[in-house]
Amino acid sequence: MVTWYEWFPDSTDDFTGITFKAGDTVKLTVTAMATTSGTAVIENLTNGKTVTKTITSNNALCGQDAEWIVEDYEENGGLVPFANFDAIEFSGAMATNQTGSVGPGSATVIDINQNNIVLTSTTTNTSSINITYVINEAVAPMVDGIAI
Repeated sequence: MVTWYEWFPDSTDDFTGITFKAGDTVKLTVTAMATTSGTAVIENLTNGKTVTKTITSNNALCGQDAEWIVEDYEENGGLVPFANFDAIEFSGAMATNQTGSVGPGSATVIDINQNNIVLTSTTTNTSSINITYVINEAVAPMVDGIAI
């Protein structure tokens, strides 16, 4: 499993020094210290490991977007086989800024589609996101992830 963070439009960077396996409980906290700096803390609550990344960028945060993402990735120019997982839950999901907090209940959901086959089914409520692995009928290609 690859865990990463991204300060868009900068490129992604992996969290190193921490591992995860199926069934682990993970907590992620991202804090903007200023418009161009912040921290990302990822904790494996199952094995007690924590990694903190200090992030700086020349690009300012917009403060209007948060994403909870499960996605496939490319290697050597092609998508790797997508992991057949049972279900993933993001609980306690909340984005907060100076004007208040918002949960994923009104998020735009984009399920994972690979080779015109829908591989996930996603539901949201006010504070959680549930993603289930499925194989559905062929549809037009989409981008993967969840964004609010």
